[in-house]
Amino acid sequence: MDRLLDRLFEPSIRRVLIGLWVIAWFVVTVLLLMPVPGGVPEGTDKVVHFLIFAGMAFGAVSFSHRAGQLSGLALLTLAGGTALEFAQRLTTWRTFDLTDAAANALGATSGFALALVVLFLWVRPADPAQRTRRPAQV
Repeated sequence: MDRLLDRLFEPSIRRVLIGLWVIAWFVVTVLLLMPVPGGVPEGTDKVVHFLIFAGMAFGAVSFSHRAGQLSGLALLTLAGGTALEFAQRLTTWRTFDLTDAAANALGATSGFALALVVLFLWVRPADPAQRTRRPAQV
């Protein structure tokens, strides 16, 4: 597990993870602006919105290893979710829904909170730079 976490600190791996996050944003944008297929069960829409934005906010911890930077990316995720809801008004097949925007925001906030837990419990302790600064434990 430590070797896997060590790879998160390699610049080339971080660039790939940033690229995957950007691609994920593109996919989310396209999906949220496409027409909705018929027969979607009532209430599942909010769960999907929550999970999408929780995943986007949480995914940032793979390449963002500073709490302040992670906070900024969480705010970006929150703003992106809200902007996409407003963008749906510009289509003839989607509408703005305040409860979808709330599900997006709740998902982004939850994903950020989970990302902070992972950051402080697993990622930062695995950081080679952090390990060299700490005094040796006896």
